Amino acid sequence: MSQTGTTTPALPRRRPRITRTARTSIATGAAGVLLALAFVPVTAAQAAAPVGVLRTSVPAAAPMTGCNEPVPAATYLTNIRTGRHPSFDRIVLDFSGRVPAYGSTGGPDQLVYCGSGQTVPLTGTKYTQIESTDAAAHDESGNPTYTGPRLVYTPHLAKVTGFAVTCDFEGHLNVGFATKSGVREIRTTTLTNPSRIVIDVRWA
Repeated sequence: MSQTGTTTPALPRRRPRITRTARTSIATGAAGVLLALAFVPVTAAQAAAPVGVLRTSVPAAAPMTGCNEPVPAATYLTNIRTGRHPSFDRIVLDFSGRVPAYGSTGGPDQLVYCGSGQTVPLTGTKYTQIESTDAAAHDESGNPTYTGPRLVYTPHLAKVTGFAVTCDFEGHLNVGFATKSGVREIRTTTLTNPSRIVIDVRWA
């Protein structure tokens, strides 16, 4: 004779309780992992390239003499000439290719070198600078295309006391000069064959 009995139903398994101390430990550990990931080194290329963007490579231009910066110049300064005329002094900037786009600034403030910020040692009552952003005084191999002195005093001129190459960096080419009092007009023109910027400092 078989015995029958009641079967005790299986109780549902309880999920282990997580104490407040355990929860604090887990949170602290997760924060530590995130903090560690935040300090994983990222290269400049990884940081600069967004996901899904196709980047095309552009050939880099040759570096400027003494540094590794690109030089996007399309024309090069080859010579600086000066001359005295009956009513004006003339400064001529010769270029190897086309005449670069340029502007001029002037005033009583002395000229400074763009790299160091040092004052150019020229004396005068007015200082004028010819500025271009697509020319250089050195070629794509870093060799100077203008081999003359970067600072020249001109006692043979009536009003211009001297000139200087004040900037030759990353396609920025500046040539400045100082003048005495009594100048009536400073006029700039461009000519070709050869390509050149002509600056006439008129006093009469």
